[in-house]
Amino acid sequence: MMMYPIRLGHHARAVMKSSPAGQWRNFSREKNIPSHQRYSMALTRQVPKSFSNAITKYADGIEPICVVKAQAQWDHYIHTLRKFVPTLTLPPLEDHADSVFVEDTVVAIGNKAVITQPGHPSRQGEVDTIKGALLQLGYQVVDMRDYGSEALCDGGDVLYTGRHLFVGISERTNTEAVHVLETAFGREVIAVPLQGDEQALHLKSIVTHMDESTLLAPIGRVGDQVLQAMNATLNGYTSIRLPSMLACNVVAVNGGIIAQDTGCPESKSL
Repeated sequence: MMMYPIRLGHHARAVMKSSPAGQWRNFSREKNIPSHQRYSMALTRQVPKSFSNAITKYADGIEPICVVKAQAQWDHYIHTLRKFVPTLTLPPLEDHADSVFVEDTVVAIGNKAVITQPGHPSRQGEVDTIKGALLQLGYQVVDMRDYGSEALCDGGDVLYTGRHLFVGISERTNTEAVHVLETAFGREVIAVPLQGDEQALHLKSIVTHMDESTLLAPIGRVGDQVLQAMNATLNGYTSIRLPSMLACNVVAVNGGIIAQDTGCPESKSL
């Protein structure tokens, strides 16, 4: 799922693979959101029937993905999302099992969108339909592929809080992509090296934001390392630490927070 104008949302992955159907919670934090901070729309894509052949074939590392369950979870997620923001849904791409995770294909800030070059070769064919949709919607589109084949980026590694643009350097995203994003958006990018042993694919698998000054990150070494690499405290952020990494995976949209019901009591008390 991707949202405009602030950033691309990544939480479709979490609801597809981890949450029991129907167990999404939403609550409001702020009633009055400045217009420049509001999302104008969300872009999503339907679950393909081929989803069981996704790069990660297991919902929790053990149990194979159930497409029927994933579809039910996706339906509930989209229903919840539409309470906060107008949502456009694209048809599934059956030739691309991971294509439901549209956030990895584009980074959007304001009226500008950068089409990425996903880090896994099997996903690079997903971007053309996203590019076409954004052009029809009137966005100023920059194609990372025009900068050469070296730059690789999954949108799940890109966190824009409204004040800073953080990019995780991971198995899927490299420093060449950082340079492209800096050029395209005309702003500094804070690179966040991931250690490779976090048991998390992307930066936003570990840390997300609730508002322009509040981050969510897991308790422990992984959260410590990522927050330190982000210079979170020096950059003026308050970090809320939770015992579950999955509980840190939230969507903040137009004054609401969409969170998975992970059973984490600390998350429920926020």
